[in-house]
Parts: sequence; structure tokens; C-alpha cells
Amino acid sequence: MDDKVSEILDGLPPKPPRSRLDPHVTLIEEMRRRGRTYREIAHVLAETCGVKTSPSNIYYFVQLRAREARQLKAAQAKPPSSNVPSAHATIVKPASPANLPADVAQRIAALKNRKPPAEPPRTGFDYDPTEPLRLIDPGKRKPEE
Repeated sequence: MDDKVSEILDGLPPKPPRSRLDPHVTLIEEMRRRGRTYREIAHVLAETCGVKTSPSNIYYFVQLRAREARQLKAAQAKPPSSNVPSAHATIVKPASPANLPADVAQRIAALKNRKPPAEPPRTGFDYDPTEPLRLIDPGKRKPEE
């Protein structure tokens, strides 16, 4: 099956360029290396090559090529994947209490059995729509109704 796929792929004609700037990529890259602005490059392309385009189109063209080059370089630098699972993909099952040392099991049990901390005293403002807004004194408690 692989031979048939490669035969089909080899028989396909090359894709035509998607951008009218593709034939001039070496000129554009060299002008950028020499410090030319995108406006100057657009002017040179219009004058010498007959390609009318805006400086922003040249900018996006250059940025796209740079991004593709970075992705290609990253893909080549990436080590081949192996069948060994990564640390992120490994699922660690917690140990059963029977397999834990006695002191660790006691500490876990103590944590599970502890009571939640009491609610801290309220500070700040107390809002009652029937009364004006007032500051709560932490030393005083609101009278129970």
C-alpha cells in the first residue's frame, strides 16, 4: 500500500505558487537583510519586476516565511518520539493505606478527621437595607434578633 501511495504522490504535478511574491522571495529576503524598508521593496518590485503590491503584503509575506522556517527548524530539532510514555502522560495511582508506613497513615488519618477552622470574625461593612451602612467593630458582635 505504501508503494502505491508514494507512486501517486510522485506522479502529482508541482503546486503553483500561492503568492505572486513567491518568484521574488530571494530578492525580498536579500533586500531585508540589507536593511531596506517594506515600502522600498514594494517600490523596487513595481519598478523592476512589474509586481504591484503594498508594503503590508510584503511584511506579511516575510513574516509567514519566517514562521514556516522556525516551525521547520523546530520539527527537525525535535528528537524522534519513542514508545516510552512521558512524565506528563504517566498516571500514578496512590498507594493504599496498607502499603504506607505507620506514621504516614496516621498523619493522613489525622488530616482527614480534623475539624474545619472556625469562621473568622467578620470585619468590614455590614449591610442592612433598613439601616445606614456602618463599620463592624471586630470586638463587638451583632445582636441576635
